[in-house]
Amino acid sequence: MSKTDRVAKRITGIAAKSAASGLMVLALAVPGGWVYADSATSAASASVSNTVVVNASSPSGSEQSSTADPTKAKFTKEQAIAKVRELFPELKDAEVSNVQLGITNVSPAPSNQMVWDIQWSFRTGTGSFGFSSQVDAINGDLISTYINLGDQDNESYYPPAITRDQALEKAKAFIAKAASSISADDLEVSSSNYYYASNPSLFGPAQYGFYFTVKHGGIPSAFENITIGIDGNGRVKMFNKTPAHWSYPSTKAAWTAQQAEQAFKSKFDVELVYIPVYGTSGLNRWVLGWKPVEPALYPIDAASGSRLSIDGTVSTVSRTVYADVPQLQARFTPRSSSEEMTNDEAVQAVKKIVTIPTNLRLNSSTLFGGYPGTDRKAWSLFWIQSGGIGGMVSQSYATVDALTGQILSYNKSQDMTGGSAADSAKPKTGKLTYKQSKDKAIALINKLYPNASNNLKLVVPENSVANADGGYGFQFIRFAGGIRVDDGGVIVTLDGDGNLVNYYTSQLTELDTSKLKQSDVKVSKDDALAQILSLYTTKLQYQSFGGYNASGYTDPVVKLVYTPVESDAVTGPQRILDAVTGVLTPQYQIQSQLQNDASVTDIKGNPSEEALSTLVKYNILIPDESGKVKPDAQLTTGEWLTWMGNALTAGNLGVYVMSGQDRKAVAGVAPDSSYYPAVAYAAQNKWIASGSTFNPETPLTREQFAVLLTSLTGYDKFSAFLENDPSVTGFSDAAQISHKGAVAVAVRLGLLEGQSGKFNPTGAVTRADAAQVIMKLVELQGKTDQTIGQSRYY
Repeated sequence: MSKTDRVAKRITGIAAKSAASGLMVLALAVPGGWVYADSATSAASASVSNTVVVNASSPSGSEQSSTADPTKAKFTKEQAIAKVRELFPELKDAEVSNVQLGITNVSPAPSNQMVWDIQWSFRTGTGSFGFSSQVDAINGDLISTYINLGDQDNESYYPPAITRDQALEKAKAFIAKAASSISADDLEVSSSNYYYASNPSLFGPAQYGFYFTVKHGGIPSAFENITIGIDGNGRVKMFNKTPAHWSYPSTKAAWTAQQAEQAFKSKFDVELVYIPVYGTSGLNRWVLGWKPVEPALYPIDAASGSRLSIDGTVSTVSRTVYADVPQLQARFTPRSSSEEMTNDEAVQAVKKIVTIPTNLRLNSSTLFGGYPGTDRKAWSLFWIQSGGIGGMVSQSYATVDALTGQILSYNKSQDMTGGSAADSAKPKTGKLTYKQSKDKAIALINKLYPNASNNLKLVVPENSVANADGGYGFQFIRFAGGIRVDDGGVIVTLDGDGNLVNYYTSQLTELDTSKLKQSDVKVSKDDALAQILSLYTTKLQYQSFGGYNASGYTDPVVKLVYTPVESDAVTGPQRILDAVTGVLTPQYQIQSQLQNDASVTDIKGNPSEEALSTLVKYNILIPDESGKVKPDAQLTTGEWLTWMGNALTAGNLGVYVMSGQDRKAVAGVAPDSSYYPAVAYAAQNKWIASGSTFNPETPLTREQFAVLLTSLTGYDKFSAFLENDPSVTGFSDAAQISHKGAVAVAVRLGLLEGQSGKFNPTGAVTRADAAQVIMKLVELQGKTDQTIGQSRYY
């Protein structure tokens, strides 16, 4: 698999994981956005002292501009380039390939265009590297950069030269130089358990990541932040600062923290939901669990005590209301053929539903595997109009299931000219009423979604107000047996004429409700409500509403609010309560978030405690529900490959192996085996032979361990020269060792050692043994001629 393919699959995995946190997260990532029909309700009844409207063209109290005007720049191009070179001495030999004022290569264009966008190129031998930096043209603050000079090739990474605490001090010192407009006293670092921008893998370059919230008048801002990554040698490798300039309202809250807490608790409610629980590499399991209803977690206006929806308007609902989807005669019928459809058939499937603008031509059609939540292949179709910025003016996009013919997503032609936010969202006059638009949406959902009337319900809006272009947006939620499914919803957005603008189906993960029955629920709603409510508190902070959100584009509004947060995890995934077992668990795992090992109950005092604890932190060794990792249990060969694969890929084995219908048996292990990703990754990197027969259930012996370690370190061929090496012939049981060269390599590298003069080739390898070996491999990085774990044959 090429590096490009891996990156593409990783992006898909990230999108899939984001879906676990709800349709709103997905919606904001969908090109063109989508709109709740209730997203433009009446204005919040907040006092002027606690609300400020930020005009995208010229915000009050700032010099932000939606157009780049060189005459307004207070920090010159030359100063911007010099500042970046000063901050990053490694750029002394880098060349500036291009620099311009304003960001025009994304759509919609950022509201703040007074930014120097600097493109860098760095040559090394026959290769070259390119990256960009952005510097504020008004105050000279560094906005973003990511340094990648390709200078990390099998280096010695562990142990890092500096500790995390030392890296934090370096981060603060760097921010003081890079963003002088922000005082050190106005920076609030996130919880130490949240390792944003860190390297979540034990292997490769160590990188410490920090996420700083910017405070104003001592109150943190939920939307103005700085992220920074520092490697193990103390060098800043990544920096990102919120580019917009904001004006903040008064810090005085009319409502006290006690009043807000009471208001939050009085309206708090939970519901029983089918919930997918995700790990770093995808879906782990389904849970029938309790979680807060969406309105329960709306922020509370510090001026009025009102609950505010995503666009900052007052919400009066306590829980979401749903309506049945009527079954119509024109309904989606899946293809009966077992052969995948051609790209021409996929194009025709789209054209039966929508009209592709005549000025667009089909630019690309790609068949890819593993649409989020499925193993199915899908056609990715792009129509574009040539010309304009970057050679493109507009584009339309669709994905179509290659087997069933179901349209999974569609996005109507987008303007790619780089116009300002305000200009690209000018209201249009809608010709249809809300009811007419809703009828069209229901007709479309019947044609697009399998058995929509049985599987979906329509979200009933608080107010049916048109979005910015005069149309309406609709959200359909997946249900099973009368219980909401926290995955697999659908977004439909229509323009003012009733034309489909955006259609998006989130994950289509199959759910077997026969294994999760409501009759199995052991935790009552009252008990769940009390337990989940105890997790939360309210935090006073500034929050931004509007911009490009659920109602199209509106001028951003900054408000002082009390936001519900989990008291022991200010940032991070929401926890849900398993209604059958009563266990609290995060719904999804943030890839770069290391775990707390304090809950592990059976490693205290173990000789391998430190190694086991590290594996727990890096999500390689997962404690069971009672907090045990069973350090003395024997490891299987499949478990070892899984541990090592996760250690090298930060739990993303699935990103590095074939997915969907491309998957075939590897080393005799079928694609439906839980060990398949690890075995496929091992075969891909030549730890095992893909044509062999590998039994992942076999208990791992010390001699087998030596063989696997030899191929893992890249010395499997060299081991043939060590059959008579004294390090192995000196063992009293050497005659019982079949793979003497492999044992010699493992011993010479310090990975394995003798036991009372013997090697004990048939002896068991425990979890504790394997944990120690992994840490020895981590320390071995950069000290051998081979890169640990990576294939030498491409």
